[in-house]
This record gives sequence, C-alpha cells and structure tokens, in this order.
Amino acid sequence: MDHQEPQQTGTRRFWSDNAALGLATLVAGLFNTLYSLFLAHALGPFDYGRVAALNNVVGLFLLPLPIIGLVAIRVGRQPGQRWLVAGTLGLGGSLFLAAVLLSASLGRNLHLPARLIVLYTVTVVFNFGYALYMGFLERSRHYRLVGALLVASSGLGVLCVLLAVTVGRPHPLAWLGVLQAVAVAALFLGARHYGESLPAAPPRRLTSTIVATTLGVGTLQAFWGFSDSLWAKAHLNGVDAGLYTGLTTIGQALPFVVSSLATVMLTAILDEPQERFKYLSRTLLATLAVAGLFLGVLALFPTLLVRLALGPAFLPMSPLIQRYSDAMAALSLVVVMTTYGVAVGAYSTMVGAALGTLIWILALIPAHTMSMLVNRTLGAMLLTLVLVGGAFLLSQRKNRSPASGDRFPS
Repeated sequence: MDHQEPQQTGTRRFWSDNAALGLATLVAGLFNTLYSLFLAHALGPFDYGRVAALNNVVGLFLLPLPIIGLVAIRVGRQPGQRWLVAGTLGLGGSLFLAAVLLSASLGRNLHLPARLIVLYTVTVVFNFGYALYMGFLERSRHYRLVGALLVASSGLGVLCVLLAVTVGRPHPLAWLGVLQAVAVAALFLGARHYGESLPAAPPRRLTSTIVATTLGVGTLQAFWGFSDSLWAKAHLNGVDAGLYTGLTTIGQALPFVVSSLATVMLTAILDEPQERFKYLSRTLLATLAVAGLFLGVLALFPTLLVRLALGPAFLPMSPLIQRYSDAMAALSLVVVMTTYGVAVGAYSTMVGAALGTLIWILALIPAHTMSMLVNRTLGAMLLTLVLVGGAFLLSQRKNRSPASGDRFPS
C-alpha cells in the first residue's frame, strides 16, 4: 500500500496536468479557429493564402524553436543560465537578420512583398525567448500558468486580426505584421517575468543520445508544421494555395491538441522515469480517443465544418479534408512516440521519424495539385508511423533485460 500511494499521487497529477493544459489548448484552438475564420472571411482565399505564407516564412526561421522548447523542458531552469537566455535571444536575432537578407529572394519565389517578410519575421527574436521560458515553466509543471499564457497568445492573435481588418483596413497585412510583433513581445516579457521566479530544477545528466534525440525531434516538429503548406504556396496558383492553407488549418488542429498531451507525458516521465510505460500508454489512449472524435465529426459534417470555420469560399477543398485529417491523425501518434523518445533518449524513434519525414518532403516535389499533396502527405505520414512504431518495438526488444530500468538516462 505504501508503494502505491506515490503512484496514485503521480497519476492524479498527470491527469490534472493534462486537464489544465488540455483545456487551455482547446480554448487556444478555438481562438486559432477564430483567427483563421476572421482572416478568411475578411480577406478571401488569395490574401488569406498570402498571410499564411508569411506566417510559414516566419515558421521557416523558427525552425530551431521546438529544439529550444524541448531543451528547456529537458534541463529546466538552472542557476547561472544567463548564457542560455542570451544565446537564445542572440540566435533569434541572427535568424531575423538572415530573414532581412533573404527577404528579396524569398519574396520572388513565394510571390510576396519583401517588406512584409521583414515585418513579419520581427517576431522571430521574441518567439525564441518566449519558447525558452515556456519550456522552463513546463518543466516545473506549472501547467495552469502555461495554459494561461497559451490562451493569451491565441487570444492576442485574434485581437490582432480584428484590429488589422478594421482599423487597418486599407493595409490589413501590414497592420497584422506590426500588431503580431507587439503581441509576441508582450508574451515574451510575461513568460520571462514568471520564468525568472522559478526555483532551480534538479540537475540532470545529458548523454549525447539524449541531446541528439532532442535536437532531431525538435527539428522534425518544425518541418511537420509548415512544409506542405509552404510547398503549396510556392507551386500552386494563389487561390489553390489559399484553399490548401485552409485545409491545413483544420487538419493540423489535431496534432496541435495532441502536442499538449505529449508535453505533459514528457514532464511526467522526467519526474517519474520508472513509470514511463504507464504514462506512454495512457497518452496513446488519450490520443486515439481525441483523434477518433475529431475524425468522426469530420466524417459526419465535412461541408458544414468548412463553412463554419472558414466560410463558403473554402468549400472546394472539403472533399479532401477527411484524407488530410487521417494523415494528421497518424502524425499525432508520431508526435507522442517521438516525444517519448526525447524523454528516454530513444534515438531510434527519431531516426524512424526523420526517414519518414524525408520521404514525405521528397514525395511533395512532383505534387502540383491539392489532391496530389494530400495523397502524398497521407501515404508518407502512415509510413512514418510504421517506421516510428517499428523502431520503438525494436529498441524495446533490444533493451529488454532485468536491469533495463536501471539504464534509464537521468
């Protein structure tokens, strides 16, 4: 009985953390839907596609951002870490300068004004600092505060859109870039305020395998978020690129929600490594339940959902939404498995995900219609799930021994 009490306490905290961050993620997801809805209704597919392309360019320069977040979660806030904060902000500043230098070339290839690329990428600097402090807060399992900041981030995004399409109506894209930069700067300052007050986390030994897995998974998470929509913007006509962006807006809501489950699992495993399989199995079950609900609603009301979320101008892409969402369901399971790999240093799961992601990106190259992009994304994501699952099973068989739990990296 004495042995079970800590497990019950840990389980209660696990579900409490999931409830707090899950609720915040759902509210943030609602705000994200409103962000897309207001933009889509106010701008139409063409300009909506341009805004999405600009945000995806920002995502390109935020490629190391998931790495920053995962590293912050993995090590926690430590005394004398000013070098990490300075280095993170310095990296963000360097990438912003790179965006300025590359803006003309990117603008030509993506059919975007260079000045807007510069304006939108101002947020890169603040996003890096924000991600670092959010990682510290997540490592300390302050999930109510993390959730509040997450909701504030999405809510401010909606406010920026409303102001841009009303007050800034003659030039809504420029206004949106300015307002988003101000909002991200405010979020960074808020996260920094709370993050600096955290107690120091217990020191942890980081093996080369853990570092490589963390860096690899963080990089892959960035690619999963924008690769296909950015390819669509570069190779489809303006209207179809906007329609495809609407498709990703709805479909990627699922991995957005599942990422919160994966984050809670990661911090729970770091606190209780001996219970790692329990937390993994419960997170996978929760992911399957959420995915089943999401796919069921889409199967029953695809046209209604598109009309409500994005408006009637986006109805031409509704026949593709089920297949794309199936791909995102597979990706959601990949997210959970690779995040588990970060927690335990399972390098093989990252390699499997990297191979599948490379195949996906190569498969997108000859795709020049929305239907081809969706079909290739679905096939590649299912293959990635098989590769990650196979790598996980092989790693467990290899490490299965009476002392395997003792080798858990701390």
